[in-house]
Amino acid sequence: MSYSKNDIERLIKKIERLNAQLLRLKKTELRHKHTKILLQKKTHALGERIKELNCLYKISHIVEKYGISLEKILNGIVKIIPNAWQYPDITCARIILDDNAFYTDNFQVTPWRQSSNIYIKGKKAGYLEVYYLQEKPESYEGPFLKEERYLLDVIAKRIGEIIERKLLEKQILEISEWEQKRIGQDLHDSLSQQLAGIAFLCKGLQKQIASRSLQESKEIEEIVHLIDDAITKTKGFARGLYPVRLEAHGFTTAIDDLAINTERLFGIVCKFEYNEPLLIHDNIMATHLYRITQEAINNAIRHGKAKNIIIRLDKREDEATMTIQNDGKPFRKIPKNHQGMGISIMRYRAGIIGASLDIKKGTSGGTIVTCTFKIKEKG
Repeated sequence: MSYSKNDIERLIKKIERLNAQLLRLKKTELRHKHTKILLQKKTHALGERIKELNCLYKISHIVEKYGISLEKILNGIVKIIPNAWQYPDITCARIILDDNAFYTDNFQVTPWRQSSNIYIKGKKAGYLEVYYLQEKPESYEGPFLKEERYLLDVIAKRIGEIIERKLLEKQILEISEWEQKRIGQDLHDSLSQQLAGIAFLCKGLQKQIASRSLQESKEIEEIVHLIDDAITKTKGFARGLYPVRLEAHGFTTAIDDLAINTERLFGIVCKFEYNEPLLIHDNIMATHLYRITQEAINNAIRHGKAKNIIIRLDKREDEATMTIQNDGKPFRKIPKNHQGMGISIMRYRAGIIGASLDIKKGTSGGTIVTCTFKIKEKG
């Protein structure tokens, strides 16, 4: 079959058009591939940013928990970190603060490391480290992303701020404790002495006029009785504000005195039960446990209108539980965000000494406050 010249020219033009179309299709395909790769990169980067935001959110959530100790906060933070990095399955982390260290369970020192210093009040107090357990492709900083460097610095800064806040809270509580002790000493040493002096003068006056007027003598006797009662109550208040130093052997005695003093001041039944005296060698722990018990009693009387309070101390090997139960008004569940200052301070005190605090309704009404804590060995 023979083709004419015109047929050949038309065929050539058709082939050229097809080649042009094919070239345009190839360019379109390349653009699509490029767009797909770019989209995959953007999607991956977005996923990494979401992981970082989740990390910061979870850290904030831990810090906001009531009464949580600094040790628990740092243990929680170090376990959150690996999931925010590009290769979470081979990521480990640790926080070093002075002589304390907090690790992930899979922690191991390797050549692939990122580190950021932790500063407290402008001074270096430790550092935060992240390691990869396996070698990965080079990126912005070794195998680590630029955004991971930024996140590491943000977390290290956040840790410093958390520690500063915890130290400030502790200082505020110590100042409050010191002020209570000062007021207690003033009540005991100053006001009680002045009342005792007034009572002594009244007794002298009573003797002088006893022979003149029986009625006036009885009135002065009543004044002396009221002053003696005021002295007793003042000393009771002083003991509550400034209990005897809670040394190892003094804790059980101090709680027993608290129960007796509560009965005397408020006219209710307050009993302290225990199997054996508890030796607490840490005076700070003893003070916080005493204050938690004291606050639970005050809440039972002021808010629950309780008539009977039972304080129970149980010891099991290296752990002990202090339970304060009352027969007051039915327990009303209060959202954590709306808890009063008293409950918040109780939870904070428990957090400082690494104890757990549970507040719940009693089976037959009233409220049960349970504080469980580890018994520290001497030294």
